[in-house]
Amino acid sequence: MMVDARSNGFDDVLWLMDDYIKEMTVLNVFILWKSRYGQFELVTPPNDTCIFNGTVRQSIIDLKDEIEREKGVKIIERQISIHEIINAYKEERLFEFFGGATSSNIQSISRIGYKDETIDLTEKSKAFSKYLNDKLTTIMSGSADHPWITSLN
Repeated sequence: MMVDARSNGFDDVLWLMDDYIKEMTVLNVFILWKSRYGQFELVTPPNDTCIFNGTVRQSIIDLKDEIEREKGVKIIERQISIHEIINAYKEERLFEFFGGATSSNIQSISRIGYKDETIDLTEKSKAFSKYLNDKLTTIMSGSADHPWITSLN
C-alpha cells in the first residue's frame, strides 16, 4: 500500500473501511468543513476499535467546549465516508484535512487521491490546524492557565 502511495506522489495512506475514513498510517484524522446547514464542524472518525485513540485526538475531543466557544467549531465524532469528503470539496465546504499523533505535531494534509478523484487543499488556509496545534502545545508546555495544569509550587 505505502509503495503504491509513494509511487503516485503521496506521503501516506488514508485507511478506509467500506469507504469510511478510519485513520492514516500513524495519524488520527480530522476534517474541518462547513456542514450543509452552514455549521463549521471538525469531524473525526469514532473510536470503534478500528482506530487508535491517540492522545492528540482525545485531547481535541476533551477540549470541544473550549474550541466551540473560541472558534465556533463543533467537534463531532462520527462515521464519515470518502464520498462525503469529495462532495464537500466539490461544493467548496472542505477547508482543512489534517492528522494528529502523540509523536508529532498536527500535520496538514494537502492532497488526497481516491480512484479517479483528487482533492487538492494546498491553497487552503491552515489557520485552524495551527490554532489547535498552538493550543495543545501551550497546554502541554504549562505556559497557559488551564484546568489541565497543576502547579507544583
